[in-house]
Amino acid sequence: MRRILILLCLILAGCGTSRTAGGRIDSDLASLVPGDTVVLVGVKMDELRATACYKKTVGENPSPELDSFAKETGLDPRKDIAELLIVSDGTKTAVLARGKFSPSSLEARAAREGGKRTPYKGVTLIGDERFAVAFLNSSTAMAGQVTALRSILDQRGRSAGLPPALRQKLDSIPPQSQIWVVAAGGFGDVSKALPHSGNLANLGRVFSMIESLTAGVDLRSGLHMSVSGVCRTEQDARSLGDAMRGLVGMARLSAPAGDPDFPKALDGIQVEQQQRTVKLTVAIPQDLWDKTLGKLSNSGSRWGPRP
Repeated sequence: MRRILILLCLILAGCGTSRTAGGRIDSDLASLVPGDTVVLVGVKMDELRATACYKKTVGENPSPELDSFAKETGLDPRKDIAELLIVSDGTKTAVLARGKFSPSSLEARAAREGGKRTPYKGVTLIGDERFAVAFLNSSTAMAGQVTALRSILDQRGRSAGLPPALRQKLDSIPPQSQIWVVAAGGFGDVSKALPHSGNLANLGRVFSMIESLTAGVDLRSGLHMSVSGVCRTEQDARSLGDAMRGLVGMARLSAPAGDPDFPKALDGIQVEQQQRTVKLTVAIPQDLWDKTLGKLSNSGSRWGPRP
């Protein structure tokens, strides 16, 4: 059942419930957020599926992997999941989901695949110590590290809601965002876990500069994204801003000669630095975004820095 998490991530890379926290998070999911959470990632799957981007990259494209997954597990992430909430305390991570589930059928399938059934606080955890899934009822499920799931169940019914620092950041994100991120710490643990050399090491250095983060993505009419990160120092902010501008510049060099659309798309990316804050905004209209996605998928193997 580890594939559930993997396939959900693949869906997100490609592209009606009660709510709280300003209409952004399903109330049942919000009640499960542990008090020590420092990172929250939300995905409104129902709203994401309605966007042209999702329809063209996921909905209209055959996916043998997802078809096989749905047949084997009885769960189709493309239609059975309404909302996802990823929670992390910086070391433990879990995915919470609202949707339409058949717990008994899914539990039986997971057990047949070799998942160990472990009762805990009135819920059955299915998997091993590294990864497990659990169904709280026919509309709520969670998956991730067993220690994270146990922590959630330990605090179930006693949660005071979202930590104040995260709630405040969440309120600043445009409500129309189908995908959003808020974080108030936890980056140091991420940077330590990454390799000390290579590209991932560079990513680790970026994480080590950041203290908090907010981000929102709206795909209703092209790509509209706003990201704001607060760095440890003003020097870190300058370094991060310069690095982001450098990446945009490298992307321009990677565009095929004579292609006017990709440079136009890059014109919609702006990076600003104000004291310790670095802001990234992206505004690419639907027609240009469609062209860019098509060229990335059809010509990606031919793209690269030109001599």
